[in-house]
Amino acid sequence: MDNKIKKGHPKDESLDLSGPLAKTVINSLSANIAIIDETGVILETNQAWRNYAATNDMEGASDSIGVNYLELCDATTGKEAEDARIVAAGIGSVIKGEIKEFMYDYPCHGPDGRHFYYVRAIRVAGELPIRVVVSHEDITALKLAEEALVKREKERDRLRHSLELAREVQQILLPKKNPRISGLDVAGKSIYCDETGGDYYDFIELQNDGGDKLGVVVADAAGHGISSALLMATVRSALRQRLALPGSISQIIGDVNQQLAGDFADSGQFVTLFYLTIDPSSRAVELVRAGHDPAIYYDPAADQFSELDGFGMALGVEKDSAYEKKRHTKFSRGSIIVLGTDGIWETRNVSGHMFGRTALYDVIRQHSAASADDIMEAIFNEIKKFSNARKPEDDVTLVVIKFI
Repeated sequence: MDNKIKKGHPKDESLDLSGPLAKTVINSLSANIAIIDETGVILETNQAWRNYAATNDMEGASDSIGVNYLELCDATTGKEAEDARIVAAGIGSVIKGEIKEFMYDYPCHGPDGRHFYYVRAIRVAGELPIRVVVSHEDITALKLAEEALVKREKERDRLRHSLELAREVQQILLPKKNPRISGLDVAGKSIYCDETGGDYYDFIELQNDGGDKLGVVVADAAGHGISSALLMATVRSALRQRLALPGSISQIIGDVNQQLAGDFADSGQFVTLFYLTIDPSSRAVELVRAGHDPAIYYDPAADQFSELDGFGMALGVEKDSAYEKKRHTKFSRGSIIVLGTDGIWETRNVSGHMFGRTALYDVIRQHSAASADDIMEAIFNEIKKFSNARKPEDDVTLVVIKFI
């Protein structure tokens, strides 16, 4: 309200608050309290009211006794005029007995900045004379906290919307369906622990000397979230562009690393990647490993597991890193290759134990006669069961390749 206090009716009545207990109680309250009569004239105020009047350099006596509070409200001008009219009307309704209580919060821009107050008016019990207690409680801290909360909510909504858009873009970049190539049964899936993630897999159908080959890539960007998703998208773009040009797969991965190391040299970001090409006609596999976990190979005829390994540093760490190409042949019918990210075997249960590679091997062995898609889903189901269906702590990506 306006900080100026003008004299109204003379002080012709006083309210008996001379008792020491009554004085102590009213003066101990933090709210600015005034007691007014049926015309709106202030009969008594407490210490908090007087302190406020003195601090804010109000005109007239700091106790405001004799001032017509309703006239003061009606005379208010500027930004606070509308709130002052509402308060005056509400108090008038209490005086007339139309309502038992009036409550309203309003802004008050004092000399030291923004303030907010909560005004409450209630009639004193008894018929005559009419007395109304008007209290003003400083709720500035509460209001500013509410404003900050609303601002944070809006920012969170904006961020949530951005994450949803990023998730949609990332889903577009992942394979729409599993490839269909004669002699191969292939399935892949990524599950992210956040809206977006740093895991990535891709299937690239290649034409070479008139024959169909399949390129398969699984990668894991450091961390997860939007920054990792952006890095994953960069890796996908760089790899696909480079695959369109001639060169061995070790040269291709080396060129991709040079580009990433140049772009992300000072960011501390890196990507582990496993890339392989499969020639279904000869059942030959060429692979390059860039800091990623080895692929798992299972021969059901011999009931034997082994790792498809190779030498190479994670992408984006050192610009001149060299990558080793390895070639494997004579994969028998029914042989299975599993590529994944560490979110699979590092999944923890409620006791903190990891799922581990041994458990993964057991699932592959038990479902080796099934399709690639069924093997993949069996692995995901076992992970979910092991973790008691808790939200994953890391992104999980899995690709299953089966020779048929």
